[in-house]
Amino acid sequence: MKVGKNRIAVVIGKDGETKKGIEESLGVNIILDSKTGDFDIKPILDHPKYNPLNIFLGQKIINAINRGFNPNKAMKLLDETYDLEIFNLYNLLGKSEKKVKRMKGRIIGRNGEIRKAIERYAESYVSVYGKTISLIAEYENLQIARKAVSMLLNGMPHHSVLKFLERKYNEKKKEEFKKFYKPEF
Repeated sequence: MKVGKNRIAVVIGKDGETKKGIEESLGVNIILDSKTGDFDIKPILDHPKYNPLNIFLGQKIINAINRGFNPNKAMKLLDETYDLEIFNLYNLLGKSEKKVKRMKGRIIGRNGEIRKAIERYAESYVSVYGKTISLIAEYENLQIARKAVSMLLNGMPHHSVLKFLERKYNEKKKEEFKKFYKPEF
């Protein structure tokens, strides 16, 4: 696997803290070539947190950092209820730089308002970086954020997407309220 040259320093972190944090959390050893960006993840078999699936989790965390998330947000993926979704705009829209730039602008919105709305109402993290749009959220929230991004990519007006997000958010809060205040007789 490969990390972009401008994201290598972020994966390593100040004094190697980010890389060490990932290694300690997962019981793996990350071998990263700081010149080419190539990386490999090897398990440490006698580590107390060893799990064969941690290799894939480490790849997912590094991939999230590579897609523009800061390491703290990427580390949310350690929680098994969180997942990462990546929309590759070249695959969805073609190689037209103009189209890709326009769609990235639609996802971000004026002064970042649409992106903030998706993050707030879908309780997720959104990264618009390079030719991709990436999402990190718990599974149910990821479905809502994915739907909102898909609606925007398909050309739906911003106000329709905002109404969808607000409706889903309110439904979720009502369900939480009902669970919390269910009377017992």
